Amino acid sequence: MATVTSLPRRQDSLPEIPALPELLAASSSKPISLDALSGPDASAYLGHLTNLHLDALQSEPTSLSSSSAQLTNALTTLCHTSYPTFLSLHATTSTLSTSLSSLSSSIDSLLTTLPSLEGSARTFAQETRKIQKDRRKASLILEHHDKLYDVLSLPMLLDSCIRNHNYNEALLLSSHSSSLSQRFPDNPLIQSVRAECDARVQAMLTQLLGVLNEQAKLPALFRAVNFLRKMEVMDEQELALAFLTGRGLYLDGALNAVETEKKGNMEGNKERDREEYARYLKRYVDVWREGVQDVVSQYNTIFLERAPSTSSPTIPTQLHILLSTFATYRIQALLDLLKEDLPMIPDPTYLTPLLTQLTYCSNSFARLGMDFRGLLAPIFVDAVRIGITRELEEAADAWCNPLTSTSKSKPLQKPSQLLVTSSAASSPPKPTAAQLKALESSPVTMPPQILSSYPLLGVYLNAILTILNGLRMLAPVELLGDILSTLESTLARSGSSLLRYGRERPWRADKRISLTLSEEADTKEAEIVDATTELYFTVFVPFIRRALVEGVYSSTLQRIQGDASPELEAVLVEWRNGRTGKTDG
Repeated sequence: MATVTSLPRRQDSLPEIPALPELLAASSSKPISLDALSGPDASAYLGHLTNLHLDALQSEPTSLSSSSAQLTNALTTLCHTSYPTFLSLHATTSTLSTSLSSLSSSIDSLLTTLPSLEGSARTFAQETRKIQKDRRKASLILEHHDKLYDVLSLPMLLDSCIRNHNYNEALLLSSHSSSLSQRFPDNPLIQSVRAECDARVQAMLTQLLGVLNEQAKLPALFRAVNFLRKMEVMDEQELALAFLTGRGLYLDGALNAVETEKKGNMEGNKERDREEYARYLKRYVDVWREGVQDVVSQYNTIFLERAPSTSSPTIPTQLHILLSTFATYRIQALLDLLKEDLPMIPDPTYLTPLLTQLTYCSNSFARLGMDFRGLLAPIFVDAVRIGITRELEEAADAWCNPLTSTSKSKPLQKPSQLLVTSSAASSPPKPTAAQLKALESSPVTMPPQILSSYPLLGVYLNAILTILNGLRMLAPVELLGDILSTLESTLARSGSSLLRYGRERPWRADKRISLTLSEEADTKEAEIVDATTELYFTVFVPFIRRALVEGVYSSTLQRIQGDASPELEAVLVEWRNGRTGKTDG
């Protein structure tokens, strides 16, 4: 197809050629709008027509009619075969239209309700904020349940460790609670756990200090002290003081048990009570020695030999001072007890084993620097002095009581019944000058045979000799003068009682005796008293003085100024004067 070239024309001489859509709209028997012919599909089809040859253009209507018929048939067939679909589509479209209207109404109602819903939601959120917070806390707790359980179980675990004496684990748990408290200083739960742990640690401290008060050997005590050191609640000096205090309390308990046992065994019998006092002191000294020696050796091992290194050189010195103070206090307490109880044991035969025991004890303590032998002598000297004095006084009382007795239950006896044997009553023996001379050189181990005829005087002699024989077991040299003075004092009192007995003649005052006593018999009774008195002052007293001085102390009366004491000398003078006066008369 040849291209038609447009010739230029002048705007003012040639009319404008209409476009193809305009021509078609103008020539159509039916009105067609230009908009319909100006659409994309119409423009494309019109462009297609302009490119056709004339033959093709002329056959185009037939082709279009054929296509229209085919489309009509196809549409008819489609409507016939798919009418249910069209009906359903129609119904659905109607329903959709109704639903859209209802939806629109619902949306309008929803939009009206949304503000109140929003207000209610905000109110609900505010009201449930605390619950949500608690729920978040509960959720957090549940999430960290295991860790919280470990923290909360610290006091219980610590208490279990302390009850089972697992002190290492207890200290580790206490340290862990301390570190948690430092990491969370503002957390009340952690601080509460720390407070409970501290209370358990205080219980452990009490338990460890209690070990020091109980019966325990060195390993247990060393272990307890080491744990107390790890707890760091006391410095070394305070710990040493606590150790000595605890062991001292345990020792006091053991000593009190010995004293309680002694009180339970006391029967009121003088001789048995003396033996019980001796057993008590022996047992007391054994317990004291073992207890004090254990404390000193344990203290040396724990605090002096294995003392922890410190920068202060005064610590070891202070520890030594504490031990010295403890030892001094314990020794002084023992000496005070001996001063109080040794006089209750007048018999030196009981004192001698005690002195030997204490000497050995002091020797063993000397290796520890605690020798107290020099302090024992004055105590035992005083005990011997008091005991001998008491026994001599008791022997003198036993002699004097029958001579002065006025008891109705025990009537006074005649001299022939009291002072001499029945065989010697008719002619009481008297010492001759030769016998007196022989007695001055006779051995003091042999009592005068003549005294066997005088039973009361013999009993008195046996009592004194028993005392002196006991004194031989423990006879302090410095007591010779005191004991001799005491002996002479009792002899003077006994002689004075005998002189008064002979002078007052109390058997005459007894009607039961005086009614049956003739003048001759009374004179015979007076002779028995005179013979007894003479025998007492010439034989008995010198022999007793020699028995003490020579038999016990292996000395002589001349060495100790052999004159009798003024008290005994006064009684001797009274006897001599009475004898001379009687002779003169």
